[in-house]
Amino acid sequence: MLGGFDSTPPPSRDAALRDLKDATPCCHVWADLPYHDALPDEPREFTLDNFSPIADIDGDRTHFLTFVLPKFKQPYRVVFQTQPSARHLGNSFLLAPTVTLLNANYQPLSSTDVSLCVYINWRPSMSGGFGAVKVDNPNAQYLVVTTSQKQLTSTTYWAQSPTSFSNVNVPSASAFASIRSAAPVTSGSFKVPHGPEGTLTLGKMTPAYASAVDNGLCGKPTVGAGLLPELRNALQNR
Repeated sequence: MLGGFDSTPPPSRDAALRDLKDATPCCHVWADLPYHDALPDEPREFTLDNFSPIADIDGDRTHFLTFVLPKFKQPYRVVFQTQPSARHLGNSFLLAPTVTLLNANYQPLSSTDVSLCVYINWRPSMSGGFGAVKVDNPNAQYLVVTTSQKQLTSTTYWAQSPTSFSNVNVPSASAFASIRSAAPVTSGSFKVPHGPEGTLTLGKMTPAYASAVDNGLCGKPTVGAGLLPELRNALQNR
């Protein structure tokens, strides 16, 4: 028996922004935030929604995640992955993280609006917007994820979505056969706006996530004249 179709409407960015504006903040300075969870050794999924606590720090009202960093031995990267909020990119927004590193006295050492680059993989769980922050300050004790006002007014370039996978003839016995039903059904390129809510996967970088971060598409490719004119020019100048 086939299951029923999910009729739940996609989350609304406008509603998320209204909820954020109308909520009562729990915290107003970095030291007030709760610091209990250790930074995951491998990327792990977290969800920020209208049930998540809100802070109002330095004029930015935001949901937040806080982590205790491991004892510093050598520089390392923390990866961030986010997914569009809806199957159709035209109705979607992305949670775009801002990362602040704090010292033992909860004083900010650095703050970074993480740039997201799109990477599409056969595995939907390894597709999305990817970014990373390098932890290279031995004094960094805590990591806080927020969403700055600058992030909320920005967008992420999103190229061809996994729709192309749905046009591939995948044998029903293949391990990839289930991907087609899970992939978004939109094509083309978009500028996806950022929002204050969403699902965020984060943790210490692993080789698979490093490949996604380092090979992601960060903007619309530059249109060139093509390879043939370059070869012709090279031959003429020999």
